[in-house]
Amino acid sequence: MKVWQHDKMIVLERNENYYGTKPSIKYVVAYMIQEQATAINLFDSGKLDSVHQLPSIELRKLSQRKEFHKFGSLLTYYYGFNTKKPPMDNVNLRKAVASAIDRAEIVQMLAGGQEPLQGLIPPGLLGYESERGMKFDVAKAKEFLKAAGYEDGTKVPKLEIRFNTNEDHQRVAENIQAQLKKNLGLNVELKNEEWKVYLATLKTDPPQIFRFGWLADYPDPNNFVELVTSYSDNNHTKWGNKKFDDLVVQAAAAASDSERTKLYSEAQKILLEDDVAMVPLYTGVGLLLVSDRVENYPMNVMWRYEYKNVKLKGENAP
Repeated sequence: MKVWQHDKMIVLERNENYYGTKPSIKYVVAYMIQEQATAINLFDSGKLDSVHQLPSIELRKLSQRKEFHKFGSLLTYYYGFNTKKPPMDNVNLRKAVASAIDRAEIVQMLAGGQEPLQGLIPPGLLGYESERGMKFDVAKAKEFLKAAGYEDGTKVPKLEIRFNTNEDHQRVAENIQAQLKKNLGLNVELKNEEWKVYLATLKTDPPQIFRFGWLADYPDPNNFVELVTSYSDNNHTKWGNKKFDDLVVQAAAAASDSERTKLYSEAQKILLEDDVAMVPLYTGVGLLLVSDRVENYPMNVMWRYEYKNVKLKGENAP
């Protein structure tokens, strides 16, 4: 790292002493741009070679461009519940909320190739189960609401969904807000915060319902289930379950895939169906614009941007 201007840019410089093949490009400049439309305008003017996190509202138009690229990813997008903060400390209310969300409606709105996800483990990994977790069922959601002590959803105290500032997070939150109002009569307020502030909020005082997601650090289900162990720093639900923790440890040490699959299934049932500490929504995709002058741009399921093999057309390594 040669330059780091906080919240503005990072400059990466080629290591001239690297033991392997020397990369073709000497510098990579990465800009932090809050407004997605601004980033696309800079790309169109030739000032950027790639743009990540494309706005879903523009995808129909952007996907027609030759510079557009889409690839699968090991990513889970979910809403967590603060299981200690009323009224979400009521497990039946959590079940009601989870059952009242139609994931298919969300991914249809985003229209970027996302897939609805009920379980914590995304497809492509051992332990993925398409039927694990709370299903969308309005009648069942109303039964859970009644079991929670509310004959009428309008009598439930106002709920808050909080998310980090982002156009697509806003769209997802608004969609869920509308679904919960329509399906259960719940009154939901939305609040967004800049990323650093949002992370601080999750650590100090997690809201009743909050947006989070996880992109695999390594391609193994353990990387996902460990997120919500009682000892994980990434668990903002205030939920903990010793049996769940034990199953996660056993699965990591199990010798066979079949045994690991069985253990992960049991663990996800506890997390997503018995205690409902969170509600997975969808598994994501990588969406990029990449300039025609760039060759070998890195695209992979873990979004690992390694630039050592990237080349610029018409340019040779010094």
